[in-house]
Amino acid sequence: MYTKEEKEIMKKLVLCIRKFRKENNHSQNVFSEKINYEREHIAKVETGRRNLTLKYIIRTSIAYKIPIENIFKDV
Repeated sequence: MYTKEEKEIMKKLVLCIRKFRKENNHSQNVFSEKINYEREHIAKVETGRRNLTLKYIIRTSIAYKIPIENIFKDV
């Protein structure tokens, strides 16, 4: 079980990744292809029904060619 603080951090990370996706005008389908995850997985992460993983974060960093620390910048 996650603490309230842990849930809040996860939510901020997801919002940051979603922001990168939207800034690039990518749908969940395009994003899923870029990071090699099923679109349904992306939807579940973005709605909080599935946990964000380090692998997901790393793949996002690589796909958008952004330093990984930028994902954590606003957390």
